[in-house]
Amino acid sequence: VVKWNVDAAIKFYNGDQSAQYVVDRHINATHSETLFADGQWLCVGCKFSKDRFLPVGPLHA
Repeated sequence: VVKWNVDAAIKFYNGDQSAQYVVDRHINATHSETLFADGQWLCVGCKFSKDRFLPVGPLHA
């Protein structure tokens, strides 16, 4: 869970492209499914794909 500010992020990167490792299907903002979205918190439920490439974990048992 992170606190986010889109204006500060745009000012920081100034239009530069950055590598994105976040799977967009696993992001949810506070109150994002309501008419009263506050846009203060962003919850990232990233799925790491480490066990799909290394021979460890439940997929390779």
